[in-house]
Amino acid sequence: MNTKFKVNHNGNNNWGYELLNTVNGMWYVGIGQGDVDNYDTGSYNPELMSAISRGEIERNIIKYDGSYESLQIWETELLHERDAENDPMSYNQSNGMTPIKVLPRIDLCHDIAETIRKHNSYANNELTVIDLSTEKEFIKKKGVLKLTSFLRDLDALQPRHKIIDGDHLGELTELIDQYHGNLNAIEEATEQTLFCVVLRNRKQKNKPTADLRIDGNHTFKATIQSRFGWTLKILYIPESMHNEWTDDEIRFIAEYLNPRDIKTVLETAEEDAQKTAFELAKKYGKDSSLINDYLVKHKFTAKAKDRIKGYVSREMNKLNEEMSRPKNFIDYKDPEDKEILKDLVEKYNKEPNTHSIYWSSSKAAIGDYASKMLKIIYDGKKNVKVIKLVLYHPTMVAMNKFKKEYEQDFVNWQRMFKHEHVDLQWEEAPFQRDE
Repeated sequence: MNTKFKVNHNGNNNWGYELLNTVNGMWYVGIGQGDVDNYDTGSYNPELMSAISRGEIERNIIKYDGSYESLQIWETELLHERDAENDPMSYNQSNGMTPIKVLPRIDLCHDIAETIRKHNSYANNELTVIDLSTEKEFIKKKGVLKLTSFLRDLDALQPRHKIIDGDHLGELTELIDQYHGNLNAIEEATEQTLFCVVLRNRKQKNKPTADLRIDGNHTFKATIQSRFGWTLKILYIPESMHNEWTDDEIRFIAEYLNPRDIKTVLETAEEDAQKTAFELAKKYGKDSSLINDYLVKHKFTAKAKDRIKGYVSREMNKLNEEMSRPKNFIDYKDPEDKEILKDLVEKYNKEPNTHSIYWSSSKAAIGDYASKMLKIIYDGKKNVKVIKLVLYHPTMVAMNKFKKEYEQDFVNWQRMFKHEHVDLQWEEAPFQRDE
């Protein structure tokens, strides 16, 4: 089968392909891993197999990705777009198998945000000016919304690590009061239009349908609490427009509305990007090119991207460890479980010439502890002949690392202690409860 490469692999070994029948024009879309030359197709469609055997099929490699999970979603998305299941020219017999049908359209999200920022409008939807004279009041000299205000019904998206930054909120409040709430004067002085972006009737997961504010949380709160903030500008996006935007895409739009290179807005911080990148990794795989594309649009430096990806990798390892952990695993966080360790140590310390202590295997670099024991031995205040360590494993990762790396250190120190006529012993506390 002749193979053509339409894209560069860039070191990725997961790839998507299209098979094309050069005789009748029929097609098939699939994905594979590893060496392209050692893989034909995962299909067992008799018509396709027969066409391959007759030499009628040409293969085009059209997609690469570091994440196989992302590639599976890409395949499902493409098959849905083409409606492969019902296309008589398709060898595919379904429209894909993944529950997530589309990958977030990062370029689209960035373009939407850029349009809103540049024009303070979107697709003929202009800013709505709201008079707050009937919507807010003052309690202890601080503006608050009245209990009857319709603005209380607004929900707020939280793309950042924390929804409100106190310093930024204070600066905006002071700015509004400095110009006595004159938004035009603020715009002339700062070249910044203060407004909120609200999606009409947006359904969020596990929440009722409500108007959702995706940008301008600080502007909203600062205007309400300020002394002279009596005008609020809102860009409403109708449901007919945003109902095709996924939750991930809305999150991206919200972040790109606060780009990192705009000095008068609160930048998306690394910790905020970490949070979003981790959510993406859980859905599309930690090596998905989607994560890199997302960070590139934010203009993070190479070192910052490495830090964020490192955080994601660590958090994914923790998540995978938790998922693989037996249900009856004992991590000894429960005080009652700690009593098991204390009882063992107490029992051993009652034995003649014995010193015992319990220890977490995640901190099982024995060197520091061994030095302390040598000091006890050489001081001569306690005639120690036996040292008994009780080790507990707080995680499966710690237990596996102890077996692979740390236990040999214990063996080496055991040999050294023998020269001082001290028997170093250790035992692992139970790590699973009896069923």
